[in-house]
Amino acid sequence: MKRPLTLTIAVALQWVAAVLAIVSGFDLALAAFEMRRDDVALQLEAALVNAGIVDLAGSTVVSAVLVLGVLLIVIAFVRVMAAVYLARGRAWARILVAVFVVVNLISGLAFLFQGEWLRAVAGIVVEVVVLWLLFNARSTAYIRHRTEEDAAEALL
Repeated sequence: MKRPLTLTIAVALQWVAAVLAIVSGFDLALAAFEMRRDDVALQLEAALVNAGIVDLAGSTVVSAVLVLGVLLIVIAFVRVMAAVYLARGRAWARILVAVFVVVNLISGLAFLFQGEWLRAVAGIVVEVVVLWLLFNARSTAYIRHRTEEDAAEALL
């Protein structure tokens, strides 16, 4: 059975999401290194103290930015793996991508509450489309077929 176009589009969108996450992750990591180089941690700490926040060091904020950047890069590579296996019709990859989509939907809702309507609506629409691409009848039939083929091969 040939992979349906709907699933191919979902796979392509996962690659796009992974590339964007890698770019964002490197951007955050580089920003953290620049903040360390430019002693931004001291400025952050002074601003936090002025705001009445004395329990948080500026260097902790800079380290958190670095960790978030690295985490985004790791998530991007997991997303690439999921896209590769989704293209092969693996059910677990579809579930993993669906989890990423639900997390992105939740963050889209968060953007709504922050007043970023355009970004929120665009993100929510794209994620709902991806869910449909993943779980429509053609994609489901293909994944079911591939799962049955794999089970038959395992018995041989």
